[in-house]
Amino acid sequence: MNSRREPRDPVAYRRDRRQAVLRHHPDKGGDPDALLRALEEVDRRHGVVGAGRGDHGASAEQVAAVAVTAFAGVAAVGLSVAMSILGRRR
Repeated sequence: MNSRREPRDPVAYRRDRRQAVLRHHPDKGGDPDALLRALEEVDRRHGVVGAGRGDHGASAEQVAAVAVTAFAGVAAVGLSVAMSILGRRR
């Protein structure tokens, strides 16, 4: 489940995010941390971020996705090693 919600006023939300990016973007001499704080403030003001996120903690879905991806990678490497060992001719 995604913790983000639709903004109450999508036009104002886009306008405010654009303003924050124009003011704080690192490519324009801004500070990356200031940009992230400004975008979080815009999200909070517009009710986009749901409650209970904590200190940027990963959601259960994100953790599960990483675990499944890691497991698939390990399985693929194991299969590759097994195939190379079994495929060798002596």
